[in-house]
Amino acid sequence: MLQSIRESAQGWIAWVIVILISIPFALWGIQEYLGIGEEATVASVNGRKIAEREFESTYQRFRQNLRQQLGEAFQPDLFPESKLRADVLESMIRNELVLQAARRMGLRVGDAALRRTIAGVSDFQTNGQFDPRAYERSARQQGYSTADFQERIREALVSDQLTTALTGSELVTKRELEEAARLRDQRRELSYLLLPASDFVKPGGVSEEDIQAYYAANQGKFMAPERVRLDYLELKLDQLSGDSDYTEEELRAFYEDHRGEYTTPEQRRASHILIAIEGEGEDAENAAREKAREVLKRLRDGEDFAALAKEVSQDAGSAGQGGDLGFIEAGMMSPAFDKALFALGEGEVSEPVRTDFGFHIIKLTDLIAGTEKSFEEVRDKVLQAYRSRKAEGLFYKYSERLVDLTYENPDSLEPAADALGLKVVTTDWLTRADAAKIPGGAKSIAAAFGEDVLDGGNNSELIEISPEDVLVLRVHDHEEASILPLEQVRDTVVAALEQQQSAKLAREMGEALLKRLRQGESMELVAGEVAHKLESPGSVGRNDSKLPRPIAQTLFSMPRPGSDETLYGKAVLNNGDFAIIALHKVQDGSLDKLDEKALQDLKVSLLRTFGRENFEHLVQNLRDAADVNISRSQEQ
Repeated sequence: MLQSIRESAQGWIAWVIVILISIPFALWGIQEYLGIGEEATVASVNGRKIAEREFESTYQRFRQNLRQQLGEAFQPDLFPESKLRADVLESMIRNELVLQAARRMGLRVGDAALRRTIAGVSDFQTNGQFDPRAYERSARQQGYSTADFQERIREALVSDQLTTALTGSELVTKRELEEAARLRDQRRELSYLLLPASDFVKPGGVSEEDIQAYYAANQGKFMAPERVRLDYLELKLDQLSGDSDYTEEELRAFYEDHRGEYTTPEQRRASHILIAIEGEGEDAENAAREKAREVLKRLRDGEDFAALAKEVSQDAGSAGQGGDLGFIEAGMMSPAFDKALFALGEGEVSEPVRTDFGFHIIKLTDLIAGTEKSFEEVRDKVLQAYRSRKAEGLFYKYSERLVDLTYENPDSLEPAADALGLKVVTTDWLTRADAAKIPGGAKSIAAAFGEDVLDGGNNSELIEISPEDVLVLRVHDHEEASILPLEQVRDTVVAALEQQQSAKLAREMGEALLKRLRQGESMELVAGEVAHKLESPGSVGRNDSKLPRPIAQTLFSMPRPGSDETLYGKAVLNNGDFAIIALHKVQDGSLDKLDEKALQDLKVSLLRTFGRENFEHLVQNLRDAADVNISRSQEQ
């Protein structure tokens, strides 16, 4: 079981990164003080607490994403806050249960796999290379220390090993494949007659009484959304990064302070064999140490390192490559691993090295010496970096000043604008769906319509658009949601009533024609009477784009006709058009008609479907058996 899980875990790295960017995690063994004190919690899952800070951060991201995805279609009344909060919390509880189950199975993510995963995330790279500063910046944006960030990515990857294995470990029988092919690839031969609702429109057929009644009954459709005009101050790093005074001595001093940035560090290519500590306590550690010594003896007796790594290494991420970890710079691995690696000569093998993951036997397979460039060689780059760092210092100083001034003067942006030389910008009217029309997008809209800013009349907190772009806003003007006057929407009301009436007339005629067809009249005769073309698309598949979706859905829900029999059905399109459908013949799909690739695709599709059902069943069982306590504040 565990082996199949580890094997299936090899394919998850690419897609799981997308998820990880939106949840906190960290890397590279950076040690930080995490703060002391008991955090408020919203729930506990088998004793593991979910912090209120963690929950609120997840909830706000989910709500912002929902707004962005739905745009104009987002209506707060359709998404009550209490329901959304409960859904997000339940999702976090289930995620925690999956993580706990994965840990009980002994699943883990080694340093090498973790390092390679993070190094491959484009958000953490500069010019295609991992950049610790970009990584740390992402951690800060999520509100986490880098150490906390590290543990969260490790947790997510451990959970995903179990998720991926369970959704890809089912078996599919030939009978199931045959039935799936029969239904999926089934084709149906049809003809249909379409009665457009527009043909039944009666000009002047809508009375004033009808208009008044429809308007009164559907006022929710004619609402002008709540909207605001905003004032904001925006501070950008690039506003501060122009030419600045400097002396040659300052540049040289800057170069000396940052020599490492103009040095290509030594890189060492390493391979390793990991012997994990299976279990707890001194006996488990001693057993792993002894096993590592046995492996080292085999190496000294002449066995090939790569072959032995494939045989015994318990790092699933590198064992298949003969233990190869690629080129490593100092500080990228744990201190003990680093110390051993950088003490080796090329081709040498270390003694067993103890880390949190077990015992490593390390081999140095290649070495690229570091290089250093002189001040004269990199003077232009030094000047650029000097100005950039100076601008960064000003940016953070001004950002702090912006926070102070807008907090000290909560009812105006002018004092901050005057002190910092910024211009107050006033927006046009914005609704909750207008995130694209203001810097900061969903963050700014959420702040603008938040209680403190909208109801309290205060300046917002500092909104971070990016690490180099921030703003503070306040409400300049506000209009509540209101019902649009009838005269403003009269044309819309009339059009809606005409559409209703014409659709009703089309349906009445269609039903009458359908009755005649079922009594034996021919489709051609009926089509001729109503002067509409009989459409004959022939044989179509379930997802054929040549058919309007409602017609296809009706067609494939109709029973199979007998030999030389035609069955009739009906469908109403979204615009009110009425379709009369004649089903002539059904031809089932067959496995025999599938080539190897199509057969494999069908099998994968079925496996995913079965796997998802299996996974959902497991999660529900975990949930039913779990000791979950939710705080009263979340239950209200």
